Amino acid sequence: MAKKEKTVKKNITSNLIVRPPKKIFLLGLIFLLVLGLIYFSVRFFLVASVNGQLVGRLTIIKELEKQGGKKTLDVVILKILINQEAKKRKVTVSQKDIDAEIQKIEKNVTAQGSTLDQLLQQQGMKKSDLTEEVKIQLLVSKMAGENINVTDKEIDDFKDQEFPREQIKQTIKQQKLQQKIQTFVADLKNKAKINYFIKY
Repeated sequence: MAKKEKTVKKNITSNLIVRPPKKIFLLGLIFLLVLGLIYFSVRFFLVASVNGQLVGRLTIIKELEKQGGKKTLDVVILKILINQEAKKRKVTVSQKDIDAEIQKIEKNVTAQGSTLDQLLQQQGMKKSDLTEEVKIQLLVSKMAGENINVTDKEIDDFKDQEFPREQIKQTIKQQKLQQKIQTFVADLKNKAKINYFIKY
């Protein structure tokens, strides 16, 4: 009987010793999580402090919307329409095509005495943004730019005859492609059902 009492007392004592550290650990973990949430909430909702006055992210968003909300929304809608149409037509572009186009851009930028990284920084873009832009451009070019022909007469009638004929042909082809893209995009927008929830 005495042995049983000792075992019970030992178990009660060991439970009492083990439980407080678990509780302290749990409370410490909860405290750290709360601190983390506060830190990330502040970083998410606040963007600056001016002489102690806080500047919220919503203030910046409202200001940006005033300055270019409609234009930005139009760009986003256009990208969605192009992606939807490409999916519908099963038109895709490979990573190889995207990389080749980015290399062309990089070559042109380097020829002008700059670097692609500098250009992206000036535009406030990341490499992933450029990749997305190039993908959209290639998709719309594929869909709109089928069957573009340049005649000899168009080359002969070209205003600036100092360039080689092949370069003139490419220039005319590019102009025609841009016109076709504009028509294609306008047609996509006209056919689409777009509901605007905010007027800019």
